[in-house]
Amino acid sequence: MHSFKKRYLTRPQELFSMITSMRRQAKKIKNVTEEQKINPVLCEKVMLAVSGVTNCVYCSYLHTKNALEKGVRDSEIIKLLNCEFGDFPEQEATAILYGQHWAETGGRPEPGVRTRVAEYYGKEKLNHLETVIHALFMGNMVSNTVEAYRSRVRPNKKRFAFLLVYLLCKPMAFFIRTSGKKGKKFLKNKNISFL
Repeated sequence: MHSFKKRYLTRPQELFSMITSMRRQAKKIKNVTEEQKINPVLCEKVMLAVSGVTNCVYCSYLHTKNALEKGVRDSEIIKLLNCEFGDFPEQEATAILYGQHWAETGGRPEPGVRTRVAEYYGKEKLNHLETVIHALFMGNMVSNTVEAYRSRVRPNKKRFAFLLVYLLCKPMAFFIRTSGKKGKKFLKNKNISFL
């Protein structure tokens, strides 16, 4: 039994489904980030919470760097990456917990949870939040899939499908890893070592 504990893709259909969904949301992603439809600090906190669930090391480095640059305290970053959300104000905690739930369910949040978040923030802000979460989750899964393959993880069934999804993820993961390594270098230069 292999000890690789991260979530990753095992079939090309999973990746194609994510890509199709992301293509539909591409314009929304650009609008959310450029027009700051969600507070940038809250956005980074949600991204750290999602990275905490998926355990993507490169996304953790990158979003830790971004969060620090936006003024998020070290103690908050540690809590977010460890999925400890008890001390956050309700306004933030609702979005952070929703990001965690969304990632834990693989993008299929329970309808009642989604409804409560929509009632709290409104449907428009919920849609913006889901757009950001979805983009990050896909990046996390792509990176983790490449890392799983390189760690010699091999599913008992459908090995060819896993090889194929690895080959499809590899070019995308290159860009994610490059950004993550820049984040790691930034943290090292600042003598920050809690990751």
